[in-house]
Amino acid sequence: MTESTRAHQRFQIRLSADVAAAGRQFTATTRNLSAGGVCLESAYPFEEGGSLGLSLFLVVDDVEDESMPPLEVRGTVQWTADDDEEHVHIAGVQFSEISDAQRTWLERFLARSEAG
Repeated sequence: MTESTRAHQRFQIRLSADVAAAGRQFTATTRNLSAGGVCLESAYPFEEGGSLGLSLFLVVDDVEDESMPPLEVRGTVQWTADDDEEHVHIAGVQFSEISDAQRTWLERFLARSEAG
């Protein structure tokens, strides 16, 4: 799928992510983010089709920004891949359960990122 056929514009944003999936918890980093989902990379593999919980944190100078609360959402892993050069596992995650308040938070954050 090309960028022009996607439902939501993607933003190249690096956030810290706490992931809860299949009874394990681990950290990941976002490659990009949109109003509909996120691309994650992690040292741990993702299960395609699996459900997961995410807490996305804004990081400034390698420290989580406490002035902005994390976005906590549920998602479904749509695809997975391995980046052998970077030694990471990659997953495309579609947000599956997102409230109006969470969507508003995300849209405001993305609008601010686009302007900034």
